[in-house]
Amino acid sequence: MSKFKDIFKAAKEREAIEETTTPTEPPTKQPKRKGRPKGKRSNPDYEQVTAYIKKETYRQIRIALLQQSDAKDFSELIEQLLDEYLRTQNAKNPDI
Repeated sequence: MSKFKDIFKAAKEREAIEETTTPTEPPTKQPKRKGRPKGKRSNPDYEQVTAYIKKETYRQIRIALLQQSDAKDFSELIEQLLDEYLRTQNAKNPDI
């Protein structure tokens, strides 16, 4: 004696009909959905890391990055700085 009894019954009947009928045409391929492109998180060449830096330093870096015209993000800046560090270390110690 539920208010939704008729709704549930109709839904079950519809599911039963859909299960017994076979499609006459093969399912068509769904077009790719528009949206955001895949980012670094799903790229296997990147790994997420954590570092502690002072809040004020991070705030100033975000401001500086926003003011740049090339719109570099924080992770790109860190990548660039770490690459530069590795180049200087390799120049000092070519055996590494």
